[in-house]
Amino acid sequence: MEMPESALIRGECLVRDLQFNSDVKMTKKSLVRWLALSLGLISPKESRDGLLDVLEALFYFHYERKNTGADPDIYQILDKVREIRKEEPNPKAVRYHLLQLKKLGIIEAKKRRYRFVLAPLQEDEDLAFALSHTYRQRMDSSFEKIKRALSLLEKIR
Repeated sequence: MEMPESALIRGECLVRDLQFNSDVKMTKKSLVRWLALSLGLISPKESRDGLLDVLEALFYFHYERKNTGADPDIYQILDKVREIRKEEPNPKAVRYHLLQLKKLGIIEAKKRRYRFVLAPLQEDEDLAFALSHTYRQRMDSSFEKIKRALSLLEKIR
């Protein structure tokens, strides 16, 4: 009996161990791309920049939040992406990338304002800790199921 494997997949959790060399540290764009590659959000040699622009905007607003205390809405994100790209962004594409980041549990929307998901009881805005928590939760969930499958396999040997 063939299993419908694609229907079983609830998500993927890919984290890449990339070199962090001096080329990466040269520009904001290269840092954002490196982060997106490390977090498995884009593939190597991917040429689409839409997600990178949205990520860069979200990073900007995350660090700016310390000054403003407010999370951005879609119009502020579109304005920031416009500033980054120096051209008019496609609003549907920006919304799509926000939805994908939301599905991954990386960002959340409250009252139509977007922000990175922080760990429960996290008192600071440490983004590295928040992303680490999000990815570890996803990996822990996956490994819990792997553990149950191995346990069953051992019983039916």
